[in-house]
Amino acid sequence: MFISFCRNTARFIGIETNKTSHFERLISGITAFVALLSVFYFSSVFLSLPDSFLVVSSIGASAVLLFAVPHGAFSQPWPFFAGHMISAFIGIVFYKTFGASFTIGAVAVGTSIIVMHYLRCLHPPGGSTALSCVLGGSSLHAMGYEFLLYPLLLNLLMMLLLAFLINNSFYWRRYPSFLNTSIQNEHHEKHWFELEDLYGVLEKEDVFIDASAEELMHIYNAARASAKTRHKSFISRLPSKVRRSPIRIRRGR
Repeated sequence: MFISFCRNTARFIGIETNKTSHFERLISGITAFVALLSVFYFSSVFLSLPDSFLVVSSIGASAVLLFAVPHGAFSQPWPFFAGHMISAFIGIVFYKTFGASFTIGAVAVGTSIIVMHYLRCLHPPGGSTALSCVLGGSSLHAMGYEFLLYPLLLNLLMMLLLAFLINNSFYWRRYPSFLNTSIQNEHHEKHWFELEDLYGVLEKEDVFIDASAEELMHIYNAARASAKTRHKSFISRLPSKVRRSPIRIRRGR
């Protein structure tokens, strides 16, 4: 009873069942550290120290996605790059038009989310970038639209380069996820549903999840293959008489 209560409570508050190895967790943290340190020192060349912290804070949130969840939909190059650039542009426009205030910052973030949705580049840390451009310090505001070119553009390109080099250094990681040929060339067994059915369900449910339909199909096929292997292993351990005996179904009268 108590164990069941704990499990239901964990599901309710969203505690995930993390099955990743200790090595994978260490790799995620170390690679994010290296990338963020590089971005911070690069930003400090163009901005004052407090404003550099603002830039790194939004890029730091992206580092969690790029290096801890490199195969996620939020982590791909287009959402990462366009999400930050568009949100920064919106934040600068709102600041120059209406000034700096918490209300304007909130409106800029909300507008950024809507635009990112329509441009298919939804990237959660982009909201932090928009907010930083509205509520940032004097040196950030003084740069105006130049902020989009440097340091932001250069920081994003640096992060993409590091994400590509570091993630692809490990055979189980592929960035961008398009390079994961095991999913692209996977031979799908015939099921009662196809890939188009998954796309249809995602559209019908009208929700955005951080996984593509191809990845969901890949997970399903892998789980199905694992279940088949486990079933065959179970059958092989049965006595030979049991394996050879036919299964008789008793019909009711």
